[in-house]
Amino acid sequence: MKKLILPFLLIAALSGCKPDEDNIPQGAYESGVFISNEGPFGTGTGTVSFYNRTTGEVSNNIFEVVNNRPLGNIVNSIEVHNNKAYIVVNNAAKVEVVNVADFVSTGVIENLGTPRFFLGVDEHKGYITDWASGIQVIDLHTNMVTTTIATGGQGAEQMELIGSEVFVANSGGYDKDSTVAVISTATNAVTATFIPGHNPKALAVDANGKLWILCNGILDWVNPANDTPGKLVRVNPATKTVELSLTFGSPSDHPIGLVTNEAKTKLYYTLNGGVYEVGINATSLPSSALINRSFYNIGIDPETDYLLGTDAKDFVQNGYVFRYSLSGSLVDSFQVGVIPGNFYFN
Repeated sequence: MKKLILPFLLIAALSGCKPDEDNIPQGAYESGVFISNEGPFGTGTGTVSFYNRTTGEVSNNIFEVVNNRPLGNIVNSIEVHNNKAYIVVNNAAKVEVVNVADFVSTGVIENLGTPRFFLGVDEHKGYITDWASGIQVIDLHTNMVTTTIATGGQGAEQMELIGSEVFVANSGGYDKDSTVAVISTATNAVTATFIPGHNPKALAVDANGKLWILCNGILDWVNPANDTPGKLVRVNPATKTVELSLTFGSPSDHPIGLVTNEAKTKLYYTLNGGVYEVGINATSLPSSALINRSFYNIGIDPETDYLLGTDAKDFVQNGYVFRYSLSGSLVDSFQVGVIPGNFYFN
């Protein structure tokens, strides 16, 4: 990973001139933080913002500035693989592919259902979770879907590559599934399925190579009596067995956003207006929050070990990102696009 960051200007966007990729220096986005902004629900377009760690500058709507066209609705996530950024645009049923250094478009993966997350498997192949079908297998040279892997009920979410296997959290799309599917990257076949708890969504691997799964629990908006509490679960990825299952205290406890620090010795999640920290050797859940603030989602920058939290405001105005040290102290904040959701730390 390169430490040098070249300065960049977005003069065209400010002066009223037609945006053009020639205004973006080569390597402008090689090192920093990408933020995917969902955009207004059902209308308008999502965007991608970029935070430069060295200068502290924020560039918003960088895809449209460089490529002269909007991304589409809704931008769910962004991932980098083989020097390309894969921008998952949910409602538009596509993934936009750009060179990560300058954000110039190189192609589009189309004809998807409801895509959620991209994972680069190797130099030739990628997986996209798709609420409509499971996993879409992508030829990265042609940007074409080669096959589809059914992983359970509709609603495949986050993925984690461990060795030659991919673990897929199945939420059921609307919080109705309870399974994690295991896929062999050699055969694209599901080789195992296990149940960690209701509505598994977020995955993380710790310093010991163990897989942690954050299950949101059942959230029934129509009949809250059907709610079940979330769980934080540790799994041995070699045996696919649950080693530890920590259940939250109330049926109304639905945690989100599982991440680790750079050393992978501590886990962080959000719950009921707070961010909580738990060590990987803990046998119980923490009773008090590290940060008393509500976030739409969180991430941890491995370059700084700062925790970043997104504030979606009223889901109409531009949102904010807040940076905290892992001691819980606020560092700074900056404005991004509408409904900031996910991060990629480049």
